[in-house]
Amino acid sequence: MHATLEQLQRLFLWLFVFSGWLVIIEPAPYEVLFVITLLVHLSGGMVATVFSAPLIVFATLYNIGGFLSAMQVVENASRAFTFVIVSTYMAVTAVFFSMVVAKDPMRVIPVIRNAWIVAAVIASINGMIGYFDIAGMGDVWAPIQRAQGTFKDPNVLSTFLVTPAILLIQGFMLGNQKRPILSALALLIILAGIFLAFSRGAWAVTAGSVIILAGVTFMVTPHAGLRARIILLTIAGFLAAAALLAFLLSFASIRNMFMERFALLQPYDAGETGRFANQMRSLPMLLTRPNGFGPFGFAAIFGEDPHNVYINAFSAYGWLGGLSYILLIVSTLHAGLRAILTETPWRDYAIAFHAPLVMLILQGLQIDTDHWRHFYILTGVTWGLFAASEMYRLRGGRWASPSTA
Repeated sequence: MHATLEQLQRLFLWLFVFSGWLVIIEPAPYEVLFVITLLVHLSGGMVATVFSAPLIVFATLYNIGGFLSAMQVVENASRAFTFVIVSTYMAVTAVFFSMVVAKDPMRVIPVIRNAWIVAAVIASINGMIGYFDIAGMGDVWAPIQRAQGTFKDPNVLSTFLVTPAILLIQGFMLGNQKRPILSALALLIILAGIFLAFSRGAWAVTAGSVIILAGVTFMVTPHAGLRARIILLTIAGFLAAAALLAFLLSFASIRNMFMERFALLQPYDAGETGRFANQMRSLPMLLTRPNGFGPFGFAAIFGEDPHNVYINAFSAYGWLGGLSYILLIVSTLHAGLRAILTETPWRDYAIAFHAPLVMLILQGLQIDTDHWRHFYILTGVTWGLFAASEMYRLRGGRWASPSTA
């Protein structure tokens, strides 16, 4: 009976993560499957540890700040409270992932890894179908001539694809990638999906994640052979990426969009009413408003969202939410670093999940990431690996599932 329950837990966890490719509808299958997956895991599928306390405390305070900020909203109050309810739900998913991963990383992470890669392949194919207007799907899956697929925004699609790409790249880097031909095809499809979304932020997140993955792996491994392999594969990988880029740019439509999107500043960034000017003008106002502007208040004042998750934290969640969010980010970075520096059987997973998380945290300076599902998956997994690593260290390098230790 125990084995049957464990198999059921893995099945629904896989389905839950896999369903992340279809989020264009609300409620998305992701929301429904989370409830089922949570219920299935309540019986021995999760573990709560003191090491995950900062995640729970800061995420709770963050959303309390959101509810307090939403209370000042008069017009569209229901929309404002719905915004905070969604934020609270996202935080709960992060806590869930932390508890599931902490229970047994070496069994849980492969399930998440496989489901996310399969979801990314499907999402990328859908995005390409839209971009190339196959079967007339361009207006639906690429409405602004950028691959979007079954996501509401090409920026969200492309960043969702980064972690699966990093997981596949890591498999080739370490030489333990199963089914290499199929995996190479999956990686090629995912990288094409990232590129055709034409998101400058996602391109930077991808490049930065690869650099962090290779650099950190190089530093923590004591094996000269693996270090040489990392150097050679990194060089080969960038050469292959350059060749793929050259091939894609041979198409005029792709080349024109690339040159447009590759510019450091877009028209909506600069000027007195541009993105950056609006952000700077908001700061003195936020310093005098402990409850911020309320959800969507920034857009009501300046005509568009802040496009900076840290400013948005103070704007939509008030001082309490803004400070709590910053503390959550700082503590999450620390937790990820501790998991990487602790020699455990799952250290490679810690590196692979922390690399894109670091880049997403940096990307938050130019886009609002507070409702991105994959950001909370990465945050939860990082805290789960940190908790497991601390328990592993306290046991002197021995591991057993906390429920059976």
